[in-house]
Amino acid sequence: MRCYALLTVIAAALTPVANAGQITGFTWTSGIASVAGVIISPPMDPNNDNVAGPSPNEIRILQKDYTGIGPIDIEFTVIPSGGVTEYSFIEGVQNSTGIDWASYCMQLGFGTGTDFVPSAAGDGLDFDAPDYDSPFAFDPSGGGPFPTVVVTEDLVAASGGIQGGFEYAEPFVFTIDVPDGITSFTLRQLPKAVPEPNTALLGAVAALLARRRPHRHQS
Repeated sequence: MRCYALLTVIAAALTPVANAGQITGFTWTSGIASVAGVIISPPMDPNNDNVAGPSPNEIRILQKDYTGIGPIDIEFTVIPSGGVTEYSFIEGVQNSTGIDWASYCMQLGFGTGTDFVPSAAGDGLDFDAPDYDSPFAFDPSGGGPFPTVVVTEDLVAASGGIQGGFEYAEPFVFTIDVPDGITSFTLRQLPKAVPEPNTALLGAVAALLARRRPHRHQS
C-alpha cells in the first residue's frame, strides 16, 4: 500500500463520523396507495438532535396518493454512525378515496405490513421527543385540513378538520429523530374517515318522534 493511501486510511479512522443516523433510501408497502417524488439528500447538519426549530435535514415526499382507507408503510434505510440526526419531513397528500377524512395518524416502528412492530419507548427513534421543539403542521396555509396536532414519542394524531375526497393537501410537516444503531425504520401513516352516522341512534330518535306525534281520531 502506498504511504499516502495509508495516511488517508488513518486520517479517516481518526476523524469523527459526521453523518449520524443518515437516511439513504426507502421502500413503500401498501396495496391501496402510491408514493411519488421522494427526495432524499445527505444531511446538512448531522448529529443535530433536539436543536430547536426546523431541521435543515429534509426528506420531501411530494405525493402520497390514497385510493383506499388503510395504512401505508414507508421503510427507510439508515447508515448507523454514532449519533442521532433530526430530520424534517415535508409531504403532500392526495385523498383519492372519494371519502372525507376526519384525521391523519402516524406511527414509528420497524418492519412492514403484518410484521410491523411499534417503536419502543426510549429507543431513540421518535417524533422529536422529549422536547418537541421543531414544527409539526398539518394545516397547510392555515386553511385546513387538520389544525389540531397531538404528538407523543412514537405517535402523531392530526385532526380538527376535514380533508375532502379527491382533495390534495400540502405541506404536512413533522420531525423524526433517527438514531445510531439501526439499519432501517418504518413510518406508518393512516387516514381515518369521517364517522358514519350511528344508524341505531337515528332509529331510536325516529321511534321516539313517532311516539310523540299526535294521533288523529276518525269520526
